[in-house]
Amino acid sequence: MAAPLVHVWIETPGSKARYAVEQLLRVMLGWEIRYAGSKADLEAMDGPRLIYGNAAVDGAYRIAPSGWLREGALEAKDPACSVIDGLPVLFPMIHGDHAFDVLSATFFLLARVEEYQSLPEDEHGRPLTHRLHAARFGYLHRPIVDEWALQLFDRWRAHDARVPAPQRAYRQVFTVDLDNGFKYLGRTWWRTLGSAARDVLHGRWKAVRERIAVLSGRRRDPFELDQEVLGAVNTHAHRAIAFVLAGDRGQWDHAVPVEHPRYARVLRALAERVEIGVHPSYDSSIVEGLTRREAERLHEVVGVGIQASRQHFLRFRIPGTFRTALMLGMREEHSMGCHDRLGFRAGTCTPYQWYDLGRDTATDLTIHPFCVMDNTLREKLRLSPQEAIDETRAMIAAVRTVQGTFTGLWHESFLARSGADHPWRAAILRIIAEAAP
Repeated sequence: MAAPLVHVWIETPGSKARYAVEQLLRVMLGWEIRYAGSKADLEAMDGPRLIYGNAAVDGAYRIAPSGWLREGALEAKDPACSVIDGLPVLFPMIHGDHAFDVLSATFFLLARVEEYQSLPEDEHGRPLTHRLHAARFGYLHRPIVDEWALQLFDRWRAHDARVPAPQRAYRQVFTVDLDNGFKYLGRTWWRTLGSAARDVLHGRWKAVRERIAVLSGRRRDPFELDQEVLGAVNTHAHRAIAFVLAGDRGQWDHAVPVEHPRYARVLRALAERVEIGVHPSYDSSIVEGLTRREAERLHEVVGVGIQASRQHFLRFRIPGTFRTALMLGMREEHSMGCHDRLGFRAGTCTPYQWYDLGRDTATDLTIHPFCVMDNTLREKLRLSPQEAIDETRAMIAAVRTVQGTFTGLWHESFLARSGADHPWRAAILRIIAEAAP
């Protein structure tokens, strides 16, 4: 079935304005776009018509430009935030049919303009979330770009009853980072012996018994994703992706080598149930060639194409990390989210195309944002499992309201049946069930 058609004239064409139109109308609202080359062309078109410019056309809905998207502009990297009709907005305008320049606002958030400057960073080189524009102005918890798109539909439909309904549908995407592979298996004998000795010294007898049972083959390793988890995912999620850490062991990289015979078998079996992506190692965003080697290593083991990535520790550099993903033939990047808060780092819950601001061009790389992470809930926010469920419900509700995509970032340790993370397994399974379409 063909997508509904709308007509658009950009009075002063440019790659940034064209990108913002594509993301709002085609990606967010699901419409096909036919561009007019001139005012006269738009006047001759029949159907819903939109102008991004200062000239008016009878019957067309006009968004007045702030001038921020013109070529060579973008001087203001920290635009003021206003609230109009209860909705936070950027670039308010007194002219036109729309109360603010929604295209400039959309570009500012999706292109991550603020992250091209030197934002303060934490010890792992990640921008401090509280210094992001969305956090400072209080809209981090809202998929604001999706809200802007739906408001544009409402206002435009009130202006022209022929404007088609948005083509959106709520869905859930399950993603899990395999940072370890196994809890007990796949380790060198001296590491296994040392870990066992520490358990004995600290009186962790349950862990001692569990380690013996796993190493003797009487029990599966607790970090393996089991049928209960995979069954819940297959029942409640639209997609499921496992991101596998395939780097060499280091200070922050602790995974079992993917070539380990037992782990390789587990990964190949997992690839029959979920999609497999690469989880580039801690230094991959600053050391050239690491991501390539790790993606190739993973591909050789699982035998499937690797087309999605998410950075370990969410360490990524804009534009370098995303350019690397494109160079390697990746189609999706899944690192866009906050490590210490819940929320929408890029202002959206909808996958969108990455814009390379340095090269001033839209790309074929799709950014898949997430809004909730288990480690954030427990370690950063210090919530109990039940409190985590309650907080996540609010995020799910925000995504449902805009008929978007709810994506959670989970870890194999939090989904284990035993250990310190065991109470979190039930909480995450509850969240997955409640986030079902």
